[in-house]
Order: sequence, then structure tokens, then C-alpha cells
Amino acid sequence: MGGEMEIRDGKGQAAETSGAPLISIIIPVYNEEQNVDRTYSELKRATALLGDYRFEYLFTDNHSTDQTFEKLARIAAGDPDVRVARFARNFGFQKSVLTGYRLARGVAAIQIDADLQDPPSMFGPFLEQWRQGHDVVVGVRRRRRENPMLSMGRRLYYRVLRRLDGSHLIPDAGDFRLIDRSIIEKLRRIHDPHLYLRGLISSLARRQVGIPFDRTERLFNESKFRIGGLARLALDGIVAHSSLPLRISFHVGILIALGAVLLSVFYFVLRLSSPDLVPKGFTTTQILILFGIGLNSIFLGILGLYVGRIYDQVRVRPPTIISDLVNFDDDADSVEKSLLL
Repeated sequence: MGGEMEIRDGKGQAAETSGAPLISIIIPVYNEEQNVDRTYSELKRATALLGDYRFEYLFTDNHSTDQTFEKLARIAAGDPDVRVARFARNFGFQKSVLTGYRLARGVAAIQIDADLQDPPSMFGPFLEQWRQGHDVVVGVRRRRRENPMLSMGRRLYYRVLRRLDGSHLIPDAGDFRLIDRSIIEKLRRIHDPHLYLRGLISSLARRQVGIPFDRTERLFNESKFRIGGLARLALDGIVAHSSLPLRISFHVGILIALGAVLLSVFYFVLRLSSPDLVPKGFTTTQILILFGIGLNSIFLGILGLYVGRIYDQVRVRPPTIISDLVNFDDDADSVEKSLLL
């Protein structure tokens, strides 16, 4: 971990080392033309204070529709430490981050969002913990400026997921983290089309630590995560790391079956004691049938969700398709092949 000085290239092959260890900064972007210049300048300023390390800045552009890629290409033309990978279409935030990790050449990688709500000043404390032997160092959000209801929902979700998947999940931890090269190599061998990287990386860690920090306010543009996107991410976290929905469907089915038995006993007793009060049976029968159909549909939907994920898993498709590369030694086809190894 921290003591290792071996550096690997974008294919995961060992590369020559010289002097200070190389650290990869992973920055996923999507329509961030107002942020990229500021982000680049701030990252350069923050890393210049860490003279014991060398840095590369790897931007993964999730097929931005504005001038984000053009600005990044211009920055990379003047700085060989900046590398840019642009995708052929929008593959989503999780796959963008995963591809960034797999393309990283450093002995460790730090992922940070382009809006810099997560402060680059945390790089130093992250690297210090890494030097002490931690293979995953996670930023724990102590405070964030957002809707109180949304913040409360996040806190509740993290704690529920922790109960479902185990103590390795750190509550209130986001995507701002450092991971060791050993974790990156493990990620290169995992081909999961439905990612929840926060949970996956935590499950791969041998020694994980969280560092509290205060998240700042976003200055430019709007967050690309809407409520629907957050809900899908939350669902991915639960389904990817727990069989709880399947267990719930089983237990609910048992309860419904017991309820049906009790209802049958009730109608039988009512029939014997007060025959005139018992309906002819058509309404009750129809209600039970419709209720049973609805319940079966829900459970089949849950099963279909898991089966669909299994189907996507066995196809082993590339997580992303790269259309353009800047400051890479190989072409897009060669880089994509390396991501499937």
C-alpha cells in the first residue's frame, strides 16, 4: 500500500518508477464547461503543496453536450499530466468513475467531483492515512448544504444499507475517496453492469478509514443528480449488496397465505352461525383474486429485477465505449481491450 512505489500504466502493467510516487486524480465530468478551468487550476494549486508526490489528472467526459471536452483538450495540450477520455455516449456516473479508476496509472487514486464541493485540501490527510497502511480512505460528510429533508433521507438510507450489508459501509461517506493500487487491480477484474461503487470498494478494503469534512456549496451549474437518479442509485445499492427484497417477498407471501387461511376460517364460521349475513361470494372472490394477482405481479417484478441483472452480468459487455483520448499512448480500441482484462 503506502510503502509500495510500483506504478502501473493504463493497462495495469508495471511501469518504471522514478522519485516520488505517482497519484492519479480521477475527475468525472458531464456538461461542466463552467467548472473545468477552475477545477484544473484548483487541483494544480492543491497538489503543488504536496511535493512528495507526482500527480496525473484524469478527466472522464461522459459525452458532454457543451464545450467541456474542447476545454479539457485545450488544457491537456498544455499539460502532459492531464489525460482525457471521452465516452461515445452517457454511460452514467458510476461507470464513468469505474473507467477512471481502471485507466489510472498511479500507485493510488483519488476521485473528486468537478464542482469541488469536496475540498482538494483533503488530499494531504488522505495521503497521510494511505502512508499509514490504509488501502481505502473515505471522506465522511459531516455537513452539507442542501434541503434538510434530502439530507435526512440520505442519512437514513446510509444507515439502513449499513444494517443490510455490514459494518464495512461507513455512514455519510460519498464518492470522495482515495483507493490503493491493490483495490484498483481488484476493480479491473470485476465486471458488474449495475454498480454501486461506494459499497463495492468498501467491501474490497482490508483497512478502511473515514475522515470527516464539511462539504461546500456548488458555485456553478446544477447537480446532475436529480431525485430520480438518486433513487436509482439507492436501489442499486440495496439490490447489489443485499437479497433483502427477495426475503421480504417470501415473508410477505407467507403472511398473505396465513391471512387467506384465517379469512377462510372466518367465512366458514360466519356461514355456520349466520347464513343470511354471508354474501353470495362473488365480490369476496373477485377481491381476493385481484389482490393475489397484484401481489404476484410485485413479486415477479422483484424476481425479474434480479434475473435481469444476472442476464446483464453474463453478457460481459464493456462498461464504457471510448470515442476520444487525449494524452494517452494507445488508441481507443487498445485501451478498451485493456479494460476487459
